[in-house]
Amino acid sequence: MTDERIEGAAYEATGKTKKGFGKLVGDQKLQVEGALEDAKGRSLETFGKAMDAVDRLVEKAPAGYRDKARTVAAEARKRPLVTTLSVAGVGLLLMGMLTGGRRR
Repeated sequence: MTDERIEGAAYEATGKTKKGFGKLVGDQKLQVEGALEDAKGRSLETFGKAMDAVDRLVEKAPAGYRDKARTVAAEARKRPLVTTLSVAGVGLLLMGMLTGGRRR
């Protein structure tokens, strides 16, 4: 389990607690803060799951490529937003290529 997943679970729990307490006392600001922390936690947890999958792929890479793959994975961890956007962009490009650019 990656640090991102642990941190995400902590943010998610804190957010849900704040949101619930905000509802209980009628504090809308606290509810919004809680909802934001909950969303941040879920995002971090999802990113952590993706990085776990990357780590598994790195270990399956041919021996000659593992060091470079580990370096790339380490850089991806430093920039989660850039990594997420890059992966999404590549996914959209591949989808466009596979579907011939037509929308459904």
